Amino acid sequence: VEVVASRLTRLLEVNPGLENLEELKLSGLSDKAGAAVAIALTRAGGARLKILKLSSNPDFSGQAVCALGRLLASNSTVLELILMDCKLSDEAGAEILQALARRTEVASPLRVLWLNGNDLGAGSAA
Repeated sequence: VEVVASRLTRLLEVNPGLENLEELKLSGLSDKAGAAVAIALTRAGGARLKILKLSSNPDFSGQAVCALGRLLASNSTVLELILMDCKLSDEAGAEILQALARRTEVASPLRVLWLNGNDLGAGSAA
């Protein structure tokens, strides 16, 4: 994960046009690839990223969700997060909600959060 994250971070650094990226849509990622993307975006400061669409990533679990949580907690630009059809568990949902709660200290809250098509139950709202 670290090697891929380092390479993605470097890619973001050496391509000035990517700092103006406002929307990123990725699907079919493994848990490790999702983690690497989130780590790279966190290291890059998120640039101007406003919309993060990570739908149809059914392998997201521990690593990707933890890294995504760190990104959400520290990022000040992402306003829309779409995680539809990722088979997120209650634990993953709780991790995302906790990250969003920490985010209020850093930036404005999300305007859009789509979690349709996941395995979330009443436990994630705790």
